[in-house]
Amino acid sequence: MSNHSNLFSVVPQSDYLRMPWKNGLGETLEIAVSRENDDVLYRVSQAAVVEDGAFSDFSGLHRTLVLLKGNGMLLSHKNAQKEYQHNLEQVLSVAHFAGGDSTYATLSNGAIEDLNIMVREGKAASDVQAIFSPASFDVSRDSHTLFTGFYANSDCLLALNFASEPHTVKLQSQSMLLFSRTAKVTLESGSGVAISIYSID
Repeated sequence: MSNHSNLFSVVPQSDYLRMPWKNGLGETLEIAVSRENDDVLYRVSQAAVVEDGAFSDFSGLHRTLVLLKGNGMLLSHKNAQKEYQHNLEQVLSVAHFAGGDSTYATLSNGAIEDLNIMVREGKAASDVQAIFSPASFDVSRDSHTLFTGFYANSDCLLALNFASEPHTVKLQSQSMLLFSRTAKVTLESGSGVAISIYSID
């Protein structure tokens, strides 16, 4: 991890924590996690889905899933009230669903990689945006902020402005840029996912 005067840091993919899926059918690269009384408050991770199958049960967590690579995936969800689907056809397509819903993934044509953002229902919320260059976005941090980051889905060049203190960052594909301060960000080349997680209780 590289650090820049308490404004931001870069976490390379080699620093992610590799671990098995809860259901044992694959593995996850954990990028960031926070726990409260042994319960996950929030978690950001990257995973590969290599075959059709059911998702792990994460009751009590709200999930946001972003397609990073591959030819797409159909998510079929079911709970006591309804059945619904997300068809992720384009890279950086986003799906929102409850972690406790029964979810089955059907691959369109071969393995995919995805980014998972999970937050504890009633405790935290997330704002997840797909960003394609050239584009600008704001990173806001206050007393409710738990996590602010940008995941690079390709090699990226970003211009960061922290209260008139400019920085230029080259971000390698599959690395995470963590923000420690409020900033204005311009993605000059590449694409990725901007993530903000904040407490709501």
